[in-house]
Amino acid sequence: MKQRTKVIIDTDVDFDDYMAMVYLMQNPDIDVIAIAVTGCGAVHLSKGVENVANLLTLFGERALKTPVLRGAQAPLSFSNVFPADVRNGADLHYAAAFPGVNPSPAIYEAQSWLHDFFMHNDEPVTVLSIGGGTNFGTLFRSAQQNPALQSKLLSGIQQIVMMGGNILPRDISPGAEGNIVPTLGNNVIYRNTVAEWNIFIDPLGAQLMFASGVPLRLIALNATNDVPLDQDFVNQLNDINTPQAKFLSAVMAYPENAAGIGTYLSFWDPLAACTIQVPSLVSTRTFRLLVCQELNEEDDQSASLIVDNERGAAIEVAISADKNAVYAEFLRVLRLRLPDTYSSQ
Repeated sequence: MKQRTKVIIDTDVDFDDYMAMVYLMQNPDIDVIAIAVTGCGAVHLSKGVENVANLLTLFGERALKTPVLRGAQAPLSFSNVFPADVRNGADLHYAAAFPGVNPSPAIYEAQSWLHDFFMHNDEPVTVLSIGGGTNFGTLFRSAQQNPALQSKLLSGIQQIVMMGGNILPRDISPGAEGNIVPTLGNNVIYRNTVAEWNIFIDPLGAQLMFASGVPLRLIALNATNDVPLDQDFVNQLNDINTPQAKFLSAVMAYPENAAGIGTYLSFWDPLAACTIQVPSLVSTRTFRLLVCQELNEEDDQSASLIVDNERGAAIEVAISADKNAVYAEFLRVLRLRLPDTYSSQ
């Protein structure tokens, strides 16, 4: 019998995080062993923990005790935040109804749980990082002063798959510009044109992950730009009559999300999730990368990825993706039938 891939998800519980989480929880080849929540991205921390705990009711009684880890409330550097409308939508779980309320969720403090888990873990684990680097950056920073933990992380984490970053046109053709300003609409509070949001939220957290020594595959904007979230995909999702697919369809129907379909939304986090089992969905190149830590408000290059062949960490970067194959893989898993979902009756 094929061994299931053990995955810890680290999420800021945005709309595309729900897509990634549902795909992995639904996938019979994946064993989601914990979901860590960060309050440094889309969702506020307490709401994110509550929403993830209730999301588990989509996957039956056995899923209800999946550990939900209460993570960071502030980034390790800077104080960058998503626009208020993004955070409000995430807090409201995009008005998509959960099947029920998780009656007794297994909620733990993230750093304590992660420390204890890895100190006693002897099986390879994949980390899916889809909410910025704060939670695992904090863990890796702690390990710098704890050789036993450092050794366990290096042996226990088989790989990190991280949605984030972009290789700029200065380093690759055609390259990908940042996505900070396009998200801000008429309220341009940041003028950074070179960074991607997950890295921008916490540049130091991302750098600590890059420099950890753990193999890291970065699903960059260069690849996600090849997989826009279009109406044809949404139509196919809407045709799937399962509770999990119906939940995601409701998330997609939230007005702010619906407005982005076919325009500015991409298959960000679910692409990263899909590559855990099907890495051939993307083409990759290895770059030696640093995350820019310097803030210059007149020319903000912070959180941009710097190719530095002497000091940079070797990172496998997804630079293109096969849109049709990505859609097919995601929808294949969403069409699978699970046992009945949790009933609060």
